[in-house]
Amino acid sequence: MKRPKIVLLSFLLIPLVMSSCTAPARSRSITPVPAGHLYKSDYLNVHAPNSDGWHLVSSSSAGMEFARSGGEPGEGLGAQVFWFPLPQTTGEKEFISLIKKGYEADTDSVRFSIIDSEFQYSSQRSYPCVSAAILVNDREAQTSPSTIERLLLQIKSLYCRHPVKQDTGFSIVYSHRGRDLYPKLNVEAKDFIDGVQVPGH
Repeated sequence: MKRPKIVLLSFLLIPLVMSSCTAPARSRSITPVPAGHLYKSDYLNVHAPNSDGWHLVSSSSAGMEFARSGGEPGEGLGAQVFWFPLPQTTGEKEFISLIKKGYEADTDSVRFSIIDSEFQYSSQRSYPCVSAAILVNDREAQTSPSTIERLLLQIKSLYCRHPVKQDTGFSIVYSHRGRDLYPKLNVEAKDFIDGVQVPGH
């Protein structure tokens, strides 16, 4: 049985987006994107974050990742959309448990320590979803080629079962990493999450 994979990648690439450092192979083409640009597909329609300064750092058959650098060393924002195989579940509690266990299993406990997390069933869409709010301590944040710091990572996300291809699911994740909490996270995350929709649903 495959778990929904909850990856932590966009914000790891943020320090590389505006620098001359060599990015990982997966992000070979870092492309500036217009605010709110629409990427259409039969599976999902994805709007890029609706503000300036974002870059597309990864696009593949598994999803898309956007990143924007912040004003402080190591600070940045990430926005991700991924789709994955999703086993069948019975009821809301089992669906929440599957998503939560997937997140915990795929989080590197050596590097990241979870300060707070909340997973709730969401009825905001016509198909099953779980919303999550997570605060993480990143013990090994690369803020420059030679500097590693301890930073806070805030994550707001929505995990859904696809209403047509019901053996699959998708995740919509918006995150901020920096020394302090980001007061605009909830508003910006909601805007990005609302901009990712299943065509016709």
